[in-house]
Amino acid sequence: MSLQFHEITPESAGLFASYEAMRPIYMSEGHFLNQFIWKKYYHTRFAVDDIALYLLIDVQGNPGAFLPLCTAENLPNAFLRFQDYFNDTLHAPFHLYLTDRMSFDILTHAGLTKRYDYEDDRNSYDYIYDAEKLKTLSGRALHKKKNHLNNFLREYEGRFEYVTLTCENTGEIRRFHEKWLDERRIYDRFSCIDSEEEGVFDIFENCGKLPCKIGGVRIDGNLVAYTIGSYAPSIQCAFIHIEKADVAYNGLYNYINQQFLIHEFPDAVIVNREDDLGQENLRQAKMSYRPLRLEEKYNLYQK
Repeated sequence: MSLQFHEITPESAGLFASYEAMRPIYMSEGHFLNQFIWKKYYHTRFAVDDIALYLLIDVQGNPGAFLPLCTAENLPNAFLRFQDYFNDTLHAPFHLYLTDRMSFDILTHAGLTKRYDYEDDRNSYDYIYDAEKLKTLSGRALHKKKNHLNNFLREYEGRFEYVTLTCENTGEIRRFHEKWLDERRIYDRFSCIDSEEEGVFDIFENCGKLPCKIGGVRIDGNLVAYTIGSYAPSIQCAFIHIEKADVAYNGLYNYINQQFLIHEFPDAVIVNREDDLGQENLRQAKMSYRPLRLEEKYNLYQK
């Protein structure tokens, strides 16, 4: 099978969107902005044919793949086409990474996973939340979060503001991000923090060309937090790709988390806040917001 692969660029966004909407995909890797941010980390390229968009990646010098974007009906056929490309063109086994549970079940039902080993990748599970709960922090389960938010509102009353950020603010965001980054490199278990920075700065360089929203919080006129998200209207899901805040301000994460959804994604029904990378403190923080569910992911390795 012949597939022509191309670099992911801002101009790819519309094409990705048309394929993303073909079946419900709730994991972040199934959406353009996530792929754009991490394209250099995975050396990601894409190809399209009459049924699917294919994502080719590099895993420690070996070819790998993310799930084809296509209809649920066409997923088994797209899987076979991609498998043939690996076996016949690349002369490599087909290794498929971060496959969501719904797609895994489709492939299994079609009998296509019999010649594969697979592993449950818990560290890559995405956290899916009820958007209204995150906006209101209502109910006993989120009572502590509401208290943290109220404490922030009281302590910094008259000093803070939520702002929708635009291309004019990219220099300000970059300076804050670099300061935040310098304080955390020593905790980077997976050596991916610099790759994330590259992806974030690519967003700034292409501001205005990408389907994303950026929000921030200023205290005493200084930017102390910012976040980047995107929206999938076909599943009414907001994806929170980047969220950085100065931890010196208690309750700041609670505030920007809430306000970003209220201001930028009023129509969202669910929210994907991505994975925890196996970091225990991050896992505890994400679980404390009481997700609706975890979006399971699996890696498949052709025998």
